[in-house]
Amino acid sequence: MESKDSPKKSAQAPPSAVFDLSVVPMEEPEGGVFSAYANVINLDWTLYDIRLRFSELTQVPNDEAPCWNRQHAIVLEHAAVRIPWEQAKHLRDQLDGVIRNYEEINGELKRPKLAAAPDADYKAP
Repeated sequence: MESKDSPKKSAQAPPSAVFDLSVVPMEEPEGGVFSAYANVINLDWTLYDIRLRFSELTQVPNDEAPCWNRQHAIVLEHAAVRIPWEQAKHLRDQLDGVIRNYEEINGELKRPKLAAAPDADYKAP
């Protein structure tokens, strides 16, 4: 128990524990950085973190009839990344800022619409 005259313990981390990420050197692993494409993102979470599941909506051939007009859609999961809640909030703020800046320059992002297949008599130039 602390007395009135004893020094109080500091609740702050020492200055050496605070990092300015803008000046901390970045290194790439010897094998390179993993990269994946995703056009579908899903989430699940726990008390401690959020898992972002990165997938791709794509077409695959039908095993019994592997031809172009018998393909079907699947969601192919490529990667899952877990981050703590605090980093999720930081990610939200970064995405909000970059999307806002993008839309100021290029206009509002809108959900794309899929084009119909060309007619059977269509011939490419």
